[in-house]
Amino acid sequence: MENKKKKLKLKSRRIIILMALALIIFLMFFGVIKLILKLFSPEYTVGNYANMGLAIEDGNTVYYNKFEKGIVKVEKGKETQLTEETAYSMTLVDDTIYYLTISSTNTIDLNSVKTTGEDLNKIKTLYTSISKFYIEDGYVYYVSNKDNVGLYKISLETNEEFAITLANVQDFVLNKNLIYFTDNVGYLHSVKLDGTDKKDISTEYTIKNIQILKNRIYFYDETENALCSIKKNGSSKKVVATFVNNEVYNVTNKKIYYYDEVNKKICKCDLKGKKSKEIVSLDATRTKINIANGIIYYLDNSKDESQIYQMYRVKENGKQTKAIEY
Repeated sequence: MENKKKKLKLKSRRIIILMALALIIFLMFFGVIKLILKLFSPEYTVGNYANMGLAIEDGNTVYYNKFEKGIVKVEKGKETQLTEETAYSMTLVDDTIYYLTISSTNTIDLNSVKTTGEDLNKIKTLYTSISKFYIEDGYVYYVSNKDNVGLYKISLETNEEFAITLANVQDFVLNKNLIYFTDNVGYLHSVKLDGTDKKDISTEYTIKNIQILKNRIYFYDETENALCSIKKNGSSKKVVATFVNNEVYNVTNKKIYYYDEVNKKICKCDLKGKKSKEIVSLDATRTKINIANGIIYYLDNSKDESQIYQMYRVKENGKQTKAIEY
């Protein structure tokens, strides 16, 4: 009887050890798979909209704003001019590119064009101080300063305009059926697309230029003079990088690209704010950073005296690509 009890205890211990080993092997296997997926997953950006939306990608095809000269399509190494007017906040929906442009009468117009360059169409003149908009479920979301300043939406089908919430909006991002926005004080709020359930997320920090990756909101904190992040509910603030000391940065699922204002360079670091590396030097004191298919499209001083800035591009690893010809 005593021997049977000892054998049962020994058997139970063996089962527990085997289960523990199986769990360890599973976790190791899961960790390796997760690492492989992370290493080989394509890079995608969440910060192009915060950088004037000068470039977008669709698979292997790239559309970029040849600054002040129009939209250019890059497909299989071939470049095709789609429009003759400059474009901001380019947004691709199916086979149509929507964008903002400044007209000959100095109005800010929301236009569209097919990816073939056909059907150039003016949708509406917008009264806005922010060159940014989002399209979701047939509506254009933007900030209007025409009468009552705030967030509005326009139906692409009927051209009707609806107020979402009235506020002195300085920046906003549409993410998973919520609009996150900052006000003139630097506080962060959220509201549903229909204008309901408005919430104060953070009133502790001076928040500018928000970009959202997964469950975290990245922002330039003017008081800290650093790039920071918080959870979407406003908790768990982190200082990501003290060397990101201005509003020009672009977050991807793998890297943070930023403008080193002191040394006039575009650099990159990992999402923890480590392993900072220079990519390219600039002549200009300001720039915008857009990423599409591993290529960085950025603004620098123009070689043409008729304009201040010109679009340039460089590979993510710092190697020069074919120059953009003007």
